[in-house]
Amino acid sequence: MVLGKLGKLKQYSDLFAASAAFRGTQNMALTTIALLVRDKLGLGPSTIGVIGAVAGASMVASTFLVSSRAKPHQLERSVIAGSVLLIAALVVIGASQTVWEVIVGAILLGVSGGLGLPGLTGVVQRAARTGGVGSERLLALYTLVLSGSLAVAPLVEAFLLEQVGQDVRWPFFAFTVFPIITIAAMVSRMRHAPANPSSTATGSADRPPRRRAISLHPVQKALVAQLMYAVPFAGITVFGAEVARAQAHATAAQAQLAFTAFFATSLLSRAVLAWLAPVKRKSSAFILSGVLTLAGIAIIATGHSFAFFLIGMAVVGVPHGIIFPLGLSLLADSLAPEELPRANSTLIGASNLVSVAVPPLLGEIAVAYGYEPMMLSIDAPALILLAVLAYLLYSHSVAAGRTPLGDQQAG
Repeated sequence: MVLGKLGKLKQYSDLFAASAAFRGTQNMALTTIALLVRDKLGLGPSTIGVIGAVAGASMVASTFLVSSRAKPHQLERSVIAGSVLLIAALVVIGASQTVWEVIVGAILLGVSGGLGLPGLTGVVQRAARTGGVGSERLLALYTLVLSGSLAVAPLVEAFLLEQVGQDVRWPFFAFTVFPIITIAAMVSRMRHAPANPSSTATGSADRPPRRRAISLHPVQKALVAQLMYAVPFAGITVFGAEVARAQAHATAAQAQLAFTAFFATSLLSRAVLAWLAPVKRKSSAFILSGVLTLAGIAIIATGHSFAFFLIGMAVVGVPHGIIFPLGLSLLADSLAPEELPRANSTLIGASNLVSVAVPPLLGEIAVAYGYEPMMLSIDAPALILLAVLAYLLYSHSVAAGRTPLGDQQAG
């Protein structure tokens, strides 16, 4: 039976490789910009925050203006375009000598993410309907691959930094080889695509109308849960490496190892989800994710050693592993194929929208009060959204005659 499941999964090996190559490279660039700006340009947290906001704004714009309008048969082209822009961003940032060049690279990086990640997600969701391995399991495996790439990429970068004397320019150039893998995989899938791509949109007549998609309870639940984690993730992505250097006295390589701890627990969480799929008590998993987010950020903020920083990053990695795949599962189960690009873009774009406002604000807090108050401030919006999510889950559960925080009928 296990061999049979593995055989079914082989048909997705190219898609998994493409996803890992794209996401790992994009995240490397996002987390290393802060080190390059500090080490090579001599600029501080305010500038880092502005650059993070520029990347986030570019990602939001491309997500809402382009990816949300993509048709199911256009998703591979979106990924290819995102990969080409990702290569360009890496070269521009790696070779930058001024802050304006970094900003140009950040814009390219943001646009590439806004095209690539929703496109990859849509391709997987489309494939999940016809692959025979179960929609939720395939989506969990997809996000498991994403976490795997996010855990491995910092290790590769840390090794490279050790070889080049901690010169943070080199990873940008070395990682340009990975988006080429993504491009090749997407070209191959386009060549072998069915003649009538719209034929997979079966059952759409029984689905809710497109204009009502965002009002659906599953979409609301997924959106609030994703936003609950968006502020902490934006703060960690943009400032995590610098907090490790300034507060935990870590080297550049050690800072990247901390990201490996973060993505390792995310990877483990998604492996558990893939094993348990379908997860019956998604509401409880969302609430647990919120609690762990608050706890992990508090540990990072108040711990003043590299050991505590590692522990905090590991704790915060768990909700990162849980929230996104369960959110995608809720969308895939409640929407028709032609509705998914818009819903995916809403979920991903709303999270990216937070990344526009958060980095500059956090940068100003860091300048005025230091990194510890900055990190603690991240918990405030997460706590508020956790309360909102709990209220939504409770009210809808009661209205549906279900056990609070459960997803099954009571009694």
